[in-house]
Amino acid sequence: MNWERTVRRQIRRSADIIGLTTLASLGINYLLYPLVQLLPDFAEGTIWYELLKLVLYVIVFTIPFSIGAKLSGMSARDLVGEEKPPAEVYLMTIGLVLGWSLTAGFLGAGIEGILNLFGMTETAEEYVLPSGMAALAVQFFSTAIVPPIVEELCFRGFYLKTAERSMGTWAAISLTAIGFWLAHYSIEILPLAVGFGVIGGYIRKRYGSLLPSMCAHFAVNSVYMIINVGYVAGGDMIGAGLSVIIYLLEVLLGAIGIVLFIRRGCLKEIWQGLFGRPAALPAGQIVFAVLTSIPALLVLILSIYFTSGNLEVLHISW
Repeated sequence: MNWERTVRRQIRRSADIIGLTTLASLGINYLLYPLVQLLPDFAEGTIWYELLKLVLYVIVFTIPFSIGAKLSGMSARDLVGEEKPPAEVYLMTIGLVLGWSLTAGFLGAGIEGILNLFGMTETAEEYVLPSGMAALAVQFFSTAIVPPIVEELCFRGFYLKTAERSMGTWAAISLTAIGFWLAHYSIEILPLAVGFGVIGGYIRKRYGSLLPSMCAHFAVNSVYMIINVGYVAGGDMIGAGLSVIIYLLEVLLGAIGIVLFIRRGCLKEIWQGLFGRPAALPAGQIVFAVLTSIPALLVLILSIYFTSGNLEVLHISW
């Protein structure tokens, strides 16, 4: 039917915009690489190394999606949202995300076990503790402050709004959640990234604001950094102690998040199909339309390539 072809073209166009923006980000990253080689070789952990990482991250992420959003006619208010959710929504979002991050940790360990069965393991980036308080502050800023702002504006802001225009709310949330996972180039992070993407996308659309998911993103990244600093600076005993305290806190906040989610009627609303704008096409046709977008397909191929590059053969000593 003509209207189905029209909708498929609209979905493909949305996927084109998202794919081209992502490819532009990758392109800027590779264009900057030769320039970075001309700079002094800053030692890892120094304040100059941390500042350079921060500047490169901001350039690579911010420029493409800012231009894409402007060309799509989206203002900062469109991306962030105009609503002002009550404090309870912030607590609910942080609780749901931290509770899910604990669960996702076990699921990620399960994925690691499956990889090990096939003689593979995922390369783990070793955490380097900065050499001073100033460098540590910059690292915290570039890990816990900047990514929650930039990535939420990009994925739960620009990408989600672009996708929802043509494919409905749940399909858009699902697509951006998967895209958020692919951007991390890790198999083991799949449960955490996709789960966070779904929760953050739902909160953004349900409560008309990006700020709760930004706060939840900040909480997850802060926990990651605190545990790493605990292990490296304090040793296994301090690190393990911090981990236990944080895990118990995640359980508590996760339970609070679930209670608030039910009490506010969110679960009932989803169960009854009252949330969001329904998709005009079945899921299979939406997936087909997205995968027939050349930019989106290139992003998928590159993501698989980069993810596979983080896998290595597991060396077992007998």
